Amino acid sequence: MEIRSSNIFPAVNVQAVKTPERTTAAAFPHYAAGEVLADSASLRWKGLFVRRYRSPRVADRFLVPATPEPLVSCGLAGSAEFLERDIGGTWLTRQIGPGHIFVTRSKTPYEVRFNSRPGEELEIIQVHVAVDQFLAALEAAYPGKTDQVELLDFFGRDEALAHLCFVCAEMLSARTPGKSKRVAALTQFFAAYLAEKYTRATAEKPLFHGGLPIARLRKVEDYVSEHLVEEIPVEKLAELVELSPFHFSRVFKESTGMSPLQFVVRERITRGQQLIRETSRSLIEIALEVGYTSPSSFSKVFRRVTGVTPMEFRNSL
Repeated sequence: MEIRSSNIFPAVNVQAVKTPERTTAAAFPHYAAGEVLADSASLRWKGLFVRRYRSPRVADRFLVPATPEPLVSCGLAGSAEFLERDIGGTWLTRQIGPGHIFVTRSKTPYEVRFNSRPGEELEIIQVHVAVDQFLAALEAAYPGKTDQVELLDFFGRDEALAHLCFVCAEMLSARTPGKSKRVAALTQFFAAYLAEKYTRATAEKPLFHGGLPIARLRKVEDYVSEHLVEEIPVEKLAELVELSPFHFSRVFKESTGMSPLQFVVRERITRGQQLIRETSRSLIEIALEVGYTSPSSFSKVFRRVTGVTPMEFRNSL
C-alpha cells in the first residue's frame, strides 16, 4: 500500500540524519518521528526512559533502530494508519488510536510510515525500560534462565499496560521528579508486567530461536508452491505457523535470509523459468499460472530477479 500526501500537507522526512541499526533508549529520540513534548530525562527518572511525542500528519518511510531496552508505545490522542515492515519486507498495516499498544525488543531495525487525517495527528507515549531493571524482573520470573528468555512482539489492546502508560503521561505533565517513590514503583511495575506477560522461555519452544523449525518452514514453502496463482498475504503464512505476522516475518527471514514477500517472488519466478524451459506455452499463460495478472508485470519482476526478460530467457534456451 502506498501513502500519498497532498500538496497541502506534504510528507515529512523525519530522518535527515543517518539512522544506525542499533541505538540506546537514551539516544532514541534522535531517530524517532515527531516533536518531543515531554521527556523524563529532564526529570532524572531512573530505570524508565519516557517521552511524549506529537507526530506529523504524514511521515515517509523511516528506519526505527533496535534497542537493548524493551519498548512500549501507546496511543494517547489522534489516529493514524500505521505501516511497519522488516527492511525490504511486506508492509503490515495497523489502525492506531488512543489505547493501542506496541511492545517490542527488536534485535533488528524495522521500517515505519504513517498517515493521519487533518486534525487527527497522533500523540503517543513511548516507554523504554532500562536493561538492568528488566533483567532483574526476568530473574524473578525465570530464576537462572534470563539468557533463555525472549520478549514477544505485541500489537493490540492491553488495558492494564495502557493505564500504566497514561500514568506515565500524567506524571510527565506534572513534572514528577525522579526522586519520587512513585517513579521507582512504576519502574518496577513496568518491568515485572513485561517480564510476566510478554516473555517466553525459549527452551519451551526452542525451534523458534534463530528461525522457524524445519517442519513449519516446509509447511510455508508447500503452501506457497500450491497457491502461486493466488494472492498470498503474509497474514495467511503467519497463521499457518501460529505466529503474529510481524514476528513471523522476522523469524522467517532468520531462517531463509529473505522476507516472505521476497520468497514468494522467488518461487513465482523459479516456477516461471521451469514452465518456460519445459513447455511451449505462451508467456501470457505462464504469467497467469504463477500469479501475475499481466505479462508486463511478470516481465518486469522476471527481469529484476534474473537480469533478462522472459522472452530473452526463452530465446537463450
